[in-house]
Amino acid sequence: MDTALFTIRNDQNQMAQLRLYMQSEECNTCNLIPEWEIMPSQNCSILVDTRWPVRIEIRTVIDESVKTVDPSCSEGNLTMMFLEYGDYAVYMKSTENNEQATCSKVIIMNDPSDSNIPIYVALGIGVFLALFWILMKYLYRRGILHRIIYFWSTEGMMVHRYSTQDLGTPTNINAGDDPNKDDKKEKKERLKSLDTFRGIAILVMIFVNYRAGYYWFFKHSIWNGLNLADLVFPWFVWIMGTSMVFSFSSQLKRSTPKLMMFWKILKRSAILFVLGLIINTDGTPGGVEFDEIRIPGVLQRFAGTYLIVATIHMFFAKTTDEHQHCWWSPVRDVLDYWPEWIIHLIMVAVWLVITFALSVPGCPRGYLGPGGLHEGGKYENCTGGAAGYIDRLIFGDSHIYRNPTAKAIYKTSMPYDPEGLLGTLTSCFMCFLGLQAGKILIQQKDWAKRCKRFLIWGIVLGIIAAVLSKGTKDDGFIPICKNLWSLSFVLALSSFAFILFMLCYLLIDVWKVWSGAPFCYPGLNPIVLYFGHEVFFGRSPVYFHIVRTHASQLAMTAWGTFFWFLVSLYLYAKDIIITV
Repeated sequence: MDTALFTIRNDQNQMAQLRLYMQSEECNTCNLIPEWEIMPSQNCSILVDTRWPVRIEIRTVIDESVKTVDPSCSEGNLTMMFLEYGDYAVYMKSTENNEQATCSKVIIMNDPSDSNIPIYVALGIGVFLALFWILMKYLYRRGILHRIIYFWSTEGMMVHRYSTQDLGTPTNINAGDDPNKDDKKEKKERLKSLDTFRGIAILVMIFVNYRAGYYWFFKHSIWNGLNLADLVFPWFVWIMGTSMVFSFSSQLKRSTPKLMMFWKILKRSAILFVLGLIINTDGTPGGVEFDEIRIPGVLQRFAGTYLIVATIHMFFAKTTDEHQHCWWSPVRDVLDYWPEWIIHLIMVAVWLVITFALSVPGCPRGYLGPGGLHEGGKYENCTGGAAGYIDRLIFGDSHIYRNPTAKAIYKTSMPYDPEGLLGTLTSCFMCFLGLQAGKILIQQKDWAKRCKRFLIWGIVLGIIAAVLSKGTKDDGFIPICKNLWSLSFVLALSSFAFILFMLCYLLIDVWKVWSGAPFCYPGLNPIVLYFGHEVFFGRSPVYFHIVRTHASQLAMTAWGTFFWFLVSLYLYAKDIIITV
C-alpha cells in the first residue's frame, strides 16, 4: 500500500554513472538523500511513497564527484505526486561528450485505480444505513411499521379482524402501562448534545486507533498540521471541562464539603492514571519490564489535566448566578471567574517561557521541530525541543514513547512522548475553555444567547490560532502541532469544539430535528469503550488477519468500530452507565 514503482531507463549509449536522490515533501526543510547508484546502461526500479509528493533528482557522478545537475534532471522537473500502484518511468540520455545525462518527463505506464474508492463505498453504505434508520423511525412513530408487522403475521391478521384497535398507535402502544406509576429510580437529566459530541469523539478515536484502513490522512500528522486522528483526544479534554461544570453544580447544591470534593477529584485522577498504565503494559511479551514501562499516556494526560483544572475550579465554583442583572452581565461567565482566568493564563505563560526560553543542550532556544533530518539535520537530537528535553530528563529515555510519528519521515532517533509533561499545561487550558462552555450553559438560560456565545468563542479562538500559525502548516510563529500540544493547536481545536458543539446543541436540544443517534449511545460510556478497544486491539473479535489492502483494512476498521458501537448500544439498553 501507499507505493508506486519508479523506473529509471538508461539509453544504451548513456555511459554516465548516475545517483538517485529522493526525499518526501512532507519532510520539511530536509535535504535530498542519495538512494541508489545507477551504473552506465543499466536500469533501476525503486518503490516511492504515494502519500505525499516526492522530491526526486538524478545527478551525474564522475570520479565520485557530482557534476552540475542538468535542469531536466533537477527536482524542479521530476518532483511529483505519485498514484498508488502506479508504474512510472523516466528515460535517460547522454550529452555528446557523455559527461552529463538528461531526463525526459516522468511518464506513467499504466492506469492505476483510485485508492480512495473504498472510502467512497463506505460513505455510500453509511448514508444508506442512515437513511434507512430515519425511514424506520418514521414508520415506527407513525404506527405504520407496527401495522405492517401484524398484517403479515397470521395472529396479527386474526387480531386485526376482531379488534383493530388492539393494534395500537404511537399514542397507545404502551396503553397498558400505568401512567401514574412512580419511578423508583429517578433518572438524572442529561444534555444529549454533549453525549452526542462525546460519542462522535470516541467512535472516531476507535476508528483511527484501529488503523483507519491505513489511509495517511486519517492517522496522526507526522509533526505539524492536522489530520483526523489529531482532533479526537483534544475534543475529549474539552468535553471533560464542559461536563465538570455540571458535576460541581450538583455537588454544591448538596453542600458537599470541599475536602470531599477534592477526595473525589484525587480518586478519579488516580483511577485514570492506573488505567493508563495498564493500557501501556498491555500485550508486553514475557511480562512487564518496569525499567522500560512507558509512564505518560492518553489516560495519564486526562488524569493530570482533570486533577489540576478540577482542583482550581473547586475553589471558584458558584451555586448562584448573583450578577445576572449587573450592567456587565453579558460577560459574567468570564468576570465571575476572573481568578481562574488569571491562573490558567499564567500556566499558558509558563508554557511559552519554557518552550521558547529554556536552554536545551545542543539545540537552539525555542526549537519546535521534530529533529532528525529537519533543517538539514542540524538539530538531529532536538526532537520536541524543550518538551522532549524535560520528559527525557525526568522520565528517562526508556519510560517515554520511543516511536514518535516523525520517526518514519524525519528518521529521528530520539524518543519523544506526545503526552509528556509540558503539554499538560496547554491541555489544562483547553479543558478550561471547555469549562467555559459549561459556564455558558449554566448561566445563560436562553438558547439563542448560548449559541451566540459559542459562535463568538469559536470565531475568536480560531482567529488567534490562525494568527499564531500564520495560516500555514510549518511557517507560523507557533505552528499547529499535536505532538507538542502547541498553543495554536489548543486554540484551533477549541474553536472547532465550540462550533461543533453549538451545531449539536441546535440540532438535538433546541430544534430537536436529530435525536443524536447513533453517537449518543457511545457517548454515555466513553471510558468503557476506550479501555475496551485498547485492550482488544489486534485481537478477536475486533481484528482478524486479512490481506493488507486499503479496502480490506477499512472493512476491518469499520467492523471494529461497529463492534464497540454495539457494546455501547447494549449498555444503553440495559441502562448501564459506567464512570470513574
